[in-house]
Amino acid sequence: MRALIFEPQFAGHNLVYVRHIAQALLHLGVEVHLLTSRQAVESEEFGKHLGEISHALSITASDLFSNSSKASGVRVNGPGGLFASMRSLLGELKTARPDHFYLPFGNPLAHALGIPNPVSRSLRQQGIESEIVLLFGKYAYNHSDLSSKAKQQVALQLLANGPWTRIHHIVPHAVEVMHRHSSRLRGMAHLLADPVDPAPSMTKSQAKAMLGLDPAAKYISLIGLIDKRKGVHDLLAAAKELATQSDSPAKILLAGKNSLEARELLAAEYGDLVLSGRVVVFDRHLSPSELWAACIASDVVTTPYPNHQYSASLLIRAASVGVPVLANAIGWMQDVTERFGLGWVCDTRNPIEFAQMLRTITEGAQEYSVDDRSKRFVEFHSLSNFQSQITERIVQRLASRTSTTHLG
Repeated sequence: MRALIFEPQFAGHNLVYVRHIAQALLHLGVEVHLLTSRQAVESEEFGKHLGEISHALSITASDLFSNSSKASGVRVNGPGGLFASMRSLLGELKTARPDHFYLPFGNPLAHALGIPNPVSRSLRQQGIESEIVLLFGKYAYNHSDLSSKAKQQVALQLLANGPWTRIHHIVPHAVEVMHRHSSRLRGMAHLLADPVDPAPSMTKSQAKAMLGLDPAAKYISLIGLIDKRKGVHDLLAAAKELATQSDSPAKILLAGKNSLEARELLAAEYGDLVLSGRVVVFDRHLSPSELWAACIASDVVTTPYPNHQYSASLLIRAASVGVPVLANAIGWMQDVTERFGLGWVCDTRNPIEFAQMLRTITEGAQEYSVDDRSKRFVEFHSLSNFQSQITERIVQRLASRTSTTHLG
């Protein structure tokens, strides 16, 4: 059995998903081909995520992709990104002739492949079973105006028209919407775990010692890339409000590489909070062990993402080590936090409300404990469950081949 994985991008979760899928396929004895971009192969992320298994993969690096306006990726959207993806895929389908095809970050191509095109035609003509992973989509949530509803129906129909054997989505609302749309989507669409690697065995005191943090202080953390998209502006505004309300020893921990905008804010408007020690900044790319340590050292992990309706891996990481979250009250974060008892939500865009909630939590007025709901959430999002889900169909095909061989 030969499987092709297509992932030209190397920012964010992209190569992490590739690694998880490739490792599961290699364990099954599947021949794995990876089609990516030249920029991805040359990136630091490629070595970090795929270096240990790259020797076991057949890798093709396309030179058709251009660099994105951001420094950490290639263009996968727009006419240029679509052309590069389609042309690269067509060539690799002819060369590798896979039995199975995975698109682990399918959003850029999901709708285009629902319109008659050479790639979808090639997949169908060669009898290649295809699986797509979707991380977001405006169709996932209810729409009230007629124009948005019409766009939602078009988007869903394009998904239904695609060459997919299975559609995996990490947002429960999206799967529910697809199931309501048509019997075809109901048969294809599945809820997928958004996996995180298993957490290391580490106590809170060990985590603080690793990072050089005050062993007696309480930490309110924002972890990962520190930028406007992750809500650093809102957290710092709440921190300033909190500083005027309380003499609490709680500190804000910003753990991860800072954007230029975040650095400017910390140097100017919030410089006094940094100088006083109320805000602690680790402005660097965190190693996997440091990332876990930052989670474990925290008393509450914040996800104040102002406009993010979809899955947040940091929230899953916090839940996996029993640390409560304070999430913005929107979308997936609000839904799972309330449904599975993972912590609290508030309007993190309101600095007064955000600060009051942080004060209430860190002063112990609201207690948190892990229960069966949060344990079920963590188990669902385990790496083993993700790999079991993503290989379910190929396992069935391998078993069918084995059965046919024995009968012959």
